[in-house]
Amino acid sequence: MEQLHTGGFNSFEILNESILTLLPKKEGALHLRDFRPINLIHGAAKIFAKVLVVRLSPLLPKIITQAQCAFVNSRSIHENFKFVRSAARQLHQRKTKAILMKIDISKAFDTLSWEFLLEVLRRRGFGERWISWICGLLRTASTSILLNGVLGEPFMLGSGVRQGDPISPALFIIAMDTLHALMEWAKQHRLLSGIWLG
Repeated sequence: MEQLHTGGFNSFEILNESILTLLPKKEGALHLRDFRPINLIHGAAKIFAKVLVVRLSPLLPKIITQAQCAFVNSRSIHENFKFVRSAARQLHQRKTKAILMKIDISKAFDTLSWEFLLEVLRRRGFGERWISWICGLLRTASTSILLNGVLGEPFMLGSGVRQGDPISPALFIIAMDTLHALMEWAKQHRLLSGIWLG
């Protein structure tokens, strides 16, 4: 761990291996879309990622917009469901024409660009040591697929964050917070308009 603390990730590839397995989302799953990929990550890599998450978690409520409720301490995703239900009810009662937009990103964790994430971290004021730790975790990660009891050859990842990695949700919401900032910018420049609900 001391070597990781100083940014030495030379031999960390061996410890940052994971096995990807598919868990059925529902009983009788037949198609690939009916399965959820989960990475079983080596204990050392998971401990290092967990240490980073423990340090990062207290900051998330301060740096992530209030609209983001999942994966942030003291917030609940159910708040967003209640808000949408209330907004739809108020708009209906007022007979106000409006569009409610829900964004669901398919394969969200898998599609996150590392370059984008690292740039967001820099612009959000994260230090170079912190960024080097995240970069080290990402760039040394490899995965082998376990299919029908047979373990495939490991391959290096080139993008995304792994399902099952303790730090993945935090990194994902930090990157996605830029979408909220972009929508706020569009609202300020009158490219989008909001409706006051209260």
